[in-house]
Amino acid sequence: MENIPKIVLGIPGVWEDRNAFKDAMTRSGNGYIYLGNHIGYLEKPDQFYEVNISEHNPYIAEAIEIGGHGLFSKEDVEQLRKHRSIIYLITEGGTLEKVINVMEVASAILNAGGIAVNVESSGRARTKKDWLEITKSKDITRLFSAFIQMSQENEVYYTTGMHCFGLRDVKTASEGITARDVATLFRIFCLYNLDEKPQINDGETFSLDPSSPIYLLKQEECTMFDEEDPYFNPYGVWNMIRHHSIGR
Repeated sequence: MENIPKIVLGIPGVWEDRNAFKDAMTRSGNGYIYLGNHIGYLEKPDQFYEVNISEHNPYIAEAIEIGGHGLFSKEDVEQLRKHRSIIYLITEGGTLEKVINVMEVASAILNAGGIAVNVESSGRARTKKDWLEITKSKDITRLFSAFIQMSQENEVYYTTGMHCFGLRDVKTASEGITARDVATLFRIFCLYNLDEKPQINDGETFSLDPSSPIYLLKQEECTMFDEEDPYFNPYGVWNMIRHHSIGR
């Protein structure tokens, strides 16, 4: 595949400048150190992560609050507003292992003065406490919840972020299904793909249980986002088409 998926994490923090970040990582970065424009771990010389640093962004607190879906308290948002800079952590995605590895690097940055994590590759955001707990647990369901965002645009529900794991995102028409039900459908289908890695062919069907609607699975290219967009999924999308012709 030519378009290798990228994981991009935005981490607002207390660092005044690049030197302050370097010093903080040396003191409290869990063994990770900042060298030039990369973060690395001395005992794992093959793992280096690209880093970009930007100045204070007056809009980031609101964006992260929205991406957190109620996870951020008023105190959390106020702390976000006081950030001094933002670390952007960039690495190649495509596997569960790579997701776990970059979560550990982000946790090191949080320990060195980071406030929260915004998954720029999906729009999902997590508090510092949540991110550290999920990273420690390595529970696949919680890892999924840390990275994957569900959204609605016009008459379509869709996910973003599955390319981080090397999988297709999903979408379905909003007609005849509630946001709560589609969240359950997406979560179970995506976790089934992530955990069991089934070989699904174009035109097969999926259902949560014998009493639930049947969905026809159609492979489609990702057309909602440009290739340069962090949300773009080079693996494509599963369009889950409700099979209205079967009476259930």
